Amino acid sequence: MTFPALKPSVRTWTMGSQPISSFTTMSGHETRVLLGPDPIGTSLSLQFTNIEEAKVLELTAHFRSTRGSFETFGLPPETLAGMTNTADVTPLGQVWRYAATPQIEWISPGIATVSVELAAVIE
Repeated sequence: MTFPALKPSVRTWTMGSQPISSFTTMSGHETRVLLGPDPIGTSLSLQFTNIEEAKVLELTAHFRSTRGSFETFGLPPETLAGMTNTADVTPLGQVWRYAATPQIEWISPGIATVSVELAAVIE
């Protein structure tokens, strides 16, 4: 299952961080433990500005087909169009899920702005 092939107007990528646990011993020494090889907490915010209702329906249908945040999906090239190095944003083995329900702001009849929040998942 792939996200709709739409180019967003605005794209905000938040880089994940390595899962680390740290603790300080009674003598004051800090110990850090790396809990996994892959970063966690990577997110992608997409905004589709002034799009036609048919495209809004594509986005909402996709959200329903993934049962909200339950199922994961890939991103088509259109989602990251214009980026020169997409491997940083979507490394091998990473897929996406919805982090929140899409927000729709109706601008005029048949025209809306849709905001989508995605969270990265390592499979």
